[in-house]
Amino acid sequence: MLIKEYKDEIKIESHIVKKYNMHDIAYFDIETTGFDKDKDYIILISLGYFDEEGFYNIKQYYAEELHDEAEVLNVFASDLAKFNKWCSYNGMAFDEPFIIKRMEKYNTFFTSPVEHIDLYRLIRPYYKQLGMDRCNLKSVEKFLGVHREDQIDGAMSVELYYKYLETKDEELKDIIMLHNYEDVLNLPKIFKLIFDVENNSELVREDCITEKQLKFLKSLINKHNIILSYDVEKISKKSAAKIIDLILKGNRNSEELNNIIFSSY
Repeated sequence: MLIKEYKDEIKIESHIVKKYNMHDIAYFDIETTGFDKDKDYIILISLGYFDEEGFYNIKQYYAEELHDEAEVLNVFASDLAKFNKWCSYNGMAFDEPFIIKRMEKYNTFFTSPVEHIDLYRLIRPYYKQLGMDRCNLKSVEKFLGVHREDQIDGAMSVELYYKYLETKDEELKDIIMLHNYEDVLNLPKIFKLIFDVENNSELVREDCITEKQLKFLKSLINKHNIILSYDVEKISKKSAAKIIDLILKGNRNSEELNNIIFSSY
């Protein structure tokens, strides 16, 4: 296994850093050999975080051989244990469950941070109104004017990795690591867009809760004295339907209901 560490200076407006407590977050991204959590491997993880001086540190864990995956996961889990929040781009659907499954394979002790900030889920309901054709990471970066040196995508990184295993070509390794490095380098920059979206009253999520759902949900919340930390007027129709169904079935667990709302924001 190879570990590389970097230190960068990222300029983000102080009010945005403060609002989202960005210095308390672990930013992460993974590269895998495919989409099958049972058969495919994690070949690279990048972990970003701000230090006490305000510099942005990125630590990369690279599997120089497929069997290095267990060591990569073990060291990553140890470093991540310092954080209660982590941040990704579409990591709730892919990165987090993939990591958990691979940790289980090696019986590695691992507990996910309590809060997962998935920037993709926060932007997805508004990207068309913002003028973007797609909602992938590179489209968001382009919208924000973020420049990348990296010229590959996740699928290409898989091809390059298998070539690396055959040839041990250092240039191939550097290309893969640069791709994953820039994914994590740019995550904190996206919080500016999150801030702008939250403070733009003209933006309305495309899949927003219906008026009928909202009225019924509010009546259930009041009736059962359920305490929610988020504004239910901004959740999706799908999440609203799930919450209403849970409450009607007798679930009054505020933490569980809040988690559903948070994942829909």
